Formats: sequence, structure tokens, C-alpha cells
Amino acid sequence: MTVSTVFEESLLQNGFYVPRFELTIENSGLPSDVLHDITQITYKDNIKEIDSFELVVNNWDAIQRAFKYVGAETSESLGGNSDTGVRHRLFEPCTKTIVIKLGYLDELVTMIRGFFTTMEPNFPSTGVPTLNVRGMNVLHRLRKKQYTTSWENMTDSQIAENLATLPDPQSGQRRFPLPIRTDPHARGEEQPRPYVAQENQYDLDFLLALARRNAYVVRVDPRRDGDELYFGPSEDSKMRAVEYRLGWGRSLVEFKPTLTTANQVKSVTVNGWNRRTRRAISETVSVDDREFRNNRNLTELLMHCDPREEQVVHEPISTAAEAKRRARSILLDRSREIVKATGTTVGLPNLRAGVMVHIENIGSRFSGRYFVTDTTHSMGQGGYTTRFSARREDPEEES
Repeated sequence: MTVSTVFEESLLQNGFYVPRFELTIENSGLPSDVLHDITQITYKDNIKEIDSFELVVNNWDAIQRAFKYVGAETSESLGGNSDTGVRHRLFEPCTKTIVIKLGYLDELVTMIRGFFTTMEPNFPSTGVPTLNVRGMNVLHRLRKKQYTTSWENMTDSQIAENLATLPDPQSGQRRFPLPIRTDPHARGEEQPRPYVAQENQYDLDFLLALARRNAYVVRVDPRRDGDELYFGPSEDSKMRAVEYRLGWGRSLVEFKPTLTTANQVKSVTVNGWNRRTRRAISETVSVDDREFRNNRNLTELLMHCDPREEQVVHEPISTAAEAKRRARSILLDRSREIVKATGTTVGLPNLRAGVMVHIENIGSRFSGRYFVTDTTHSMGQGGYTTRFSARREDPEEES
């Protein structure tokens, strides 16, 4: 794992000179005049939401005094193959595969493979008409059809892996559009569950519910040969291979941390019932347990703030190991809310949801390692910037 400063990254990114984007539609690049019409491009990712993008396009030809993409089309142009017809259909939703890359000069990084979903022309009373085009990655197609499926004696990671192989009963085609990667270490710690049901749910919503149950994240990783979905804990070694060291006054344009002890608890107890032995199950995990090492340097502050003694949860748990793991997941999710932050830095295409950043020069309470939960990459007339939200985590102490 390499931890890079922004200065070191600038050496790889041509000194952050000449920020540039590349957009291809159905594996074809755009004509230069169309590229010049794109005045703003924004990409957003989030560990709990579908990745998205937005283009702001100039929709006015000042020489011809006519609309370029929306507003001048006719039935004939929309149905024909002329250059005018192709231009009028260029940003139509649904049918085309879009790839967006961001970076500097020739060092471009694939940010998203997706589809146009929305066209929003703007015909203002003053100023130039524009066209806003929005889209999402492949995951939005997982909300086309609801399914009912069940699994027996499988862990949640095994269920996720199996989900990626299931066919649609009507078409016979695979209902999940990309492979799912799980974490081997986390998969080995999970306990098989006697019965898990997906009841008339979209595959994506079901997968997100599995992730929340384990304090996992769901993230799409773009690859050269196609996208891959990651299902597992936030401390993913593949994403931890990219880490940045950011300091106030050097590489952070702005940084706003928040420390709160509201809604924190000392311990979580999960109660259940073992059907085989016909006995009650009750397991408790506390923040001062030796195996619970998340944000240990903030535990002492939490104890002084008189947190709630206990949160008790009743769930369909069948074994003591499953109850303890579930209690730890709930407490881990809660403890990650102690310190959160937002920040802005120069455009870093590899600074994505799921990576770690080291924050420096702002005191012991807020300096440390943060897990990035979402980012917004914006490129336009003002240059290229990356805004991010993050939560304080200490994976070094968890190992």
C-alpha cells in the first residue's frame, strides 16, 4: 500500500496542468465541436447510492441562431440518419453505453460506465440555452424487475456471490449485469444462516440490505475489461492500495469536520432464538471490548460523555456467533458516526468512495485516517476539483 501526498500525485498527473475529460458513446469519441459544447461535467459516487454523472451542454448555435441538440428537432430528423438527426438523438436516454474518463493530459482514469437517463433542456429568458444530461452506472438497471428467491445454510457473502449467477426465469439471461467480488477474510468470519429470503425485491435493494446487516459497503469498481461490484467491509485491501495524505493549508482547499457523541451507545445486545436447541440467545458487544478496536482513541471521550448504556435488538438470529457478529456490526456502524467530515481538494480522479485519506495539521481530535463515503468530481471553466465526505476510521488499530 502506498500513501501519496498531493505533490507526489502531481508528478504522476503532469503537475495538474491541462485537466481533461474523455467521453465516449457506444465506444466512439465525440466530434471536437460537440466536446467544446460540454461546459461542465460532474461525476458522483457514494457507498450507499448508485454512481451518477451530469453534463451541462451548450444548446445554442450563435452563427446559425438555432438550437443544436434539443428544440429544433423534427419527426423526420429524429427518424433519419443524417448528421442533423444523429446530433438530435445524441443525448437521448436509455439506449447508449457511456464511458467517462477524467484526468490530466494523457493520464485519464475511467470514472463510470453508464447510461443516459435524463434530458433537461433549459430555455431561459436571458442567456444561452443549455441542456443538462444526467445518467447512472449499470446498477440502476437492477431496479427493472423484482424477484422472490431464497437461500438455505449460506453466509451473506455466499448469497451475494450466488446472486450474480442467477438467471431470469422468463428470459433465461443472467439477471445481475456484473460479477460480484467479496472479501475472503470477511467471508471466512461469517456464519451460515439457516434461511434467507428475498421477497419481491429488486436485486440491488436486497443486496444493500445484506450489506447494512453486516456494516458492509457496496461499490462498483471500473476495470478495463468491465465493471465489478464489491460487497464487503470498508477495509478492502484492493481500495486501500490507493491512499492520499492531505493537509490543511497545503493540499486541502477546505475541510470541515464534525465530532458528535449524540446517539452513541456503550454496548449493543442482540437477542434471538435457537430453534434447534429451543433456547434463547443473547450476545453483547461493548466499545471497551479488546476485539472492538474502531476509533479506540475516541473511546475515552465517549465514556466521559455518558453515552446510552445499551441498545437491545431483537432479530431472527439462530446461533450465538451470528448474534455476536450482528451486535458488532451495529456497534461498528454507530461508532463510525463519531467523527465525519467534508473537504475539497484539487481534482484527484483516484480519490473515490471507498478509499482512505490521511488528514493532517488540524489537531489530534480530527487528524487521522478517514474512509471516504462519497465524492463529487467537477470539471469546467473553473478547473477540476474533488469534493468528498468521509468518516474517521482507524484500520491500523483494527488489524
